Amino acid sequence: MSNPIYFYVYPSAFQNPGGGEIFLLKTKEYLEKENVQIRLFDMWRHQLKEGDILHVFGSVKEALGLMEVARAKRVTIVHSPVIWYNWQSAFQIPYAWQERVACVLRQSAKSFFPFFPSDRRKMMALADVVLAGSEMEAGQINRYFGIPRRAIEVVTYGVEERYSSASGHLFRQKYGFKNFLLTVGRIEPRKNQLKLIRAASKLDRILVIIGNPVTRHMNYYERCRQEAGSNVHFVDQLPMDSEELVSAYAACEVFALPSWFETPGLAALEAGLAGAKLVVTREGSTKEYFQDLVDYVNPASERDIYEKIKNAFQKKKTNALKNRLQEHFLWEQTAKRTKKIYSMFVPLPEAVHTEQTP
Repeated sequence: MSNPIYFYVYPSAFQNPGGGEIFLLKTKEYLEKENVQIRLFDMWRHQLKEGDILHVFGSVKEALGLMEVARAKRVTIVHSPVIWYNWQSAFQIPYAWQERVACVLRQSAKSFFPFFPSDRRKMMALADVVLAGSEMEAGQINRYFGIPRRAIEVVTYGVEERYSSASGHLFRQKYGFKNFLLTVGRIEPRKNQLKLIRAASKLDRILVIIGNPVTRHMNYYERCRQEAGSNVHFVDQLPMDSEELVSAYAACEVFALPSWFETPGLAALEAGLAGAKLVVTREGSTKEYFQDLVDYVNPASERDIYEKIKNAFQKKKTNALKNRLQEHFLWEQTAKRTKKIYSMFVPLPEAVHTEQTP
């Protein structure tokens, strides 16, 4: 049996879990189905030298120290930075002005001086291989951080097959909503729920927002609550494996994710496989995943968000998006691709698949 592969993320990640944390847990779950031994690195119990690989998720600098130790101990490092940069978000996401200025300065430095020292660049440079979630993200890592394209591999994000057979009965029975608009995610400026609420105020439809506020953005959450009309209903964050959440995706008519950027948004993958019509941001890697099978919005324009959602409600549902997601973006495929990359550095056991008896 090979040594374990350690998964690591910055210490506060799971205090406000989102797509990045689901990505880590689902990658672990499906790699274990491929007979790969995964352990969540515990600084109190584990020694890096006892593992074959350290796989770091995210690019928050608090993870840098362990990566430096791993490099000194000659442990193979795999890094999934999960990043995206665009100028529009730097100017328009409603953060404090100091954060906006800092964001613009960082973006400028990366655009003109990709080799400019930064903690994020150091993390990527320490890695033996950097895993990007799309070809578009790989291009950004190369452009903004000077990481050679040969050191980057693309491993797309996934969705569970069970969403394809989801039923909306549970959610409709509990809340009584029909033909409604849904969004799922942490309530924070980047997710752009405030503009969605304003756009939805012009629709004769119910908007359901599932998610909790991010601790440091409580003021934004309060603004969302204040501007929400009687057609807006807030539901606390549901566990990622909750049947109620799966049912919500199947019950809604349209799922909206008008974020300032997404890579591409796990909630959108889940809703799409559950059969919802999607309205998603045009910023990020969404087009690489969804192609021409969804409606794209300019996150800065409330009018565009309103128009695209209105149009989506008028369209008939088809299986085209569901078929694409099933063919290309299941977690099983993510795990197999990740395992293949691990195998470039260490020998791994073959997966043992047991046949189901009829």
